[in-house]
Amino acid sequence: MTREEAQIAWEKIVDIGFSNYERLSKDQKVWFNIEPLTLGGIIDHYINHGADYNQDTIDALQYLGFQDMSELMQKVNNLYKNGQPPIDKDERNEQWNTWCNKYEVLLEEIDNKFWVKAKDLENALLKHINSTRIGIT
Repeated sequence: MTREEAQIAWEKIVDIGFSNYERLSKDQKVWFNIEPLTLGGIIDHYINHGADYNQDTIDALQYLGFQDMSELMQKVNNLYKNGQPPIDKDERNEQWNTWCNKYEVLLEEIDNKFWVKAKDLENALLKHINSTRIGIT
């Protein structure tokens, strides 16, 4: 099954994820958290809704075998107060804006390392979607 063929299932997962995240199965949470990462990257994860479930995203990366990417995310997490991004997007972006220029080189390095392996992550996600059959409506 291609991602295009799984689009209807993806839309249902997104609807559930935004209305009642806890209703998603573990496999659906993997898809819900990794899909935006494959499209927008690590930086986008933090400045948009992705970091609402930051630890779940890190866990999903590890589950799919991407320990190195989870470590990249942890490096970004460590820049936040208490080593964890706030769940509230506005608060998260407010903190981000206080240090993003200071750590611009580090953030660019993290982003570049992510994009080198992004296609592998995308392929692993598709394999997960197919092996768990969560893409079938």
